[in-house]
Amino acid sequence: MSSKITVAEYRAENTAKLVKLEQRQISIFKILQNVEKSMDKINGQVQDNKTNITKVTTVGSIFVFIIPVIVSLILKLL
Repeated sequence: MSSKITVAEYRAENTAKLVKLEQRQISIFKILQNVEKSMDKINGQVQDNKTNITKVTTVGSIFVFIIPVIVSLILKLL
């Protein structure tokens, strides 16, 4: 005996599967939105860090050139 399903049962089964897939899709989209928000936050922090590194590098470079000049001036005055 083969079990045959009716067209109505087949449609109901497929409709249930589609609803389940749609719910999964909605869940995935919500997760993606949260990931995008986190990425935006992290990108902002990375940009701030780049700016701070640039500032430190600039100040460090200035001191590398200014301190020897100041030391040499002090030594000439003594």
